[in-house]
Amino acid sequence: MDIAHVFSVSVIPVALVSACGLVTLALYSRLGTILARIRAFYQQKIELLKSLHEHEVVEQHLLMDMLDSQIVGVTEKAKLIQKGLYCLLAAMVAFLLCSLCAGATELHQWVGMVALGMGVLGMFLFLVGLGWAMWELRLSLTPLEEESAYLKALTALHLAKSQGGKRLRIAERA
Repeated sequence: MDIAHVFSVSVIPVALVSACGLVTLALYSRLGTILARIRAFYQQKIELLKSLHEHEVVEQHLLMDMLDSQIVGVTEKAKLIQKGLYCLLAAMVAFLLCSLCAGATELHQWVGMVALGMGVLGMFLFLVGLGWAMWELRLSLTPLEEESAYLKALTALHLAKSQGGKRLRIAERA
């Protein structure tokens, strides 16, 4: 039994576990941020519902629609990250089993096939997890775009109200 060979073969999957761990850490952080954002939307919606009588109806409906849409969209992003995390954590387990089986190959040759299978499975899960993370990244600007559209609509509404009176005065003078 060549201990150096066993050690070197079983260390490669551990390096991949570290890579998965770094991506997993980043996704957990991102998930925490998204969950905090969803809670903030809920709190904003609760405050809006408490003060329904204080604001104009059109503004309330615009804001309520935007908040509802934001909650749905950001929740979908959280689900994408969750799927990515499941894949990455499963990849870490597969890499650890691969490492364990690679070390045991010196005792029984057939365990090498199990190690190879675990390694391939781990790589597949790692790639799928990265795919989910990339899909979520692709959607990352969607809430900002929606907020911008809301602010444009709200600005247009206020400008129309404030300029409507000025236009009448100009028209009356002419």
